[in-house]
Amino acid sequence: MKLTAPLAAIAINTFRETVRDRVLYAFVFFAFLVTLAGILLGSLSVGQDLRVLEDLGLTTIAFIGGIIGIFVGTSLVYKEIDRRTIYLILTKPVARWQFVAGKYLGLAFCLLVVTAAMGLFLCGTIYLCSPEHVVSPLLGESLLLIYLEILFVVAIATFFSTFATPLMSVVFTIGLWVIGHMVQSLRELAHLSRSAGVARLFDTLYWFMPDLSRLTQIRFDLVYARQPEPELIFYLLSYVVAYILLLLTLSTLVTERREFP
Repeated sequence: MKLTAPLAAIAINTFRETVRDRVLYAFVFFAFLVTLAGILLGSLSVGQDLRVLEDLGLTTIAFIGGIIGIFVGTSLVYKEIDRRTIYLILTKPVARWQFVAGKYLGLAFCLLVVTAAMGLFLCGTIYLCSPEHVVSPLLGESLLLIYLEILFVVAIATFFSTFATPLMSVVFTIGLWVIGHMVQSLRELAHLSRSAGVARLFDTLYWFMPDLSRLTQIRFDLVYARQPEPELIFYLLSYVVAYILLLLTLSTLVTERREFP
């Protein structure tokens, strides 16, 4: 009880702060508009309009969720340090790992609500386009994969927010997010390179960087009713969760090493 009470209090407070953020509502509204625009784009593909709408809607949810996670997550810890509220928090019986984990869980829960709301809006849009169309349960699996990727992005943002300014954290987080979707290309470049040193560099980056392109490919397969192997999904889930735990552990270590009066 003593361990969970401070953690829950920080998480709830972070959730409330994020929900009140006007930027959050702006991004959600933008996502809704783009989803509606998918109706027009879908009509260009004869016989596949609903598939295009689903694909575009899920891509929009992934993009908007990631952007929210970056811009809110990169100020999670830094904002508390800049306002000096962290000094007051740490005078109470709150461990630093509880502070970091609470901030992360609060934003994660907020993004869960946002992702679910956008997913329901997408399903509602599909129903309005074609009431007789039955939304596949695979769409729900795609949303879960999107949420998993968003959790990873938030973990990156949280890590950088413990020692960098929000601007630099945004740059670093976006960079890793983009690289995560390009690691397969890095491996191909390693095989094509004639320089052993360059090939080794690209191959090392491939093994150390998270492979988010697999999540995108599985999501694409699910939209078009191609069920991937359960072993592959389990592997990717374990893979991303391990990265998230590693990033949160590093965030805690950095916070532990910082000196606060």
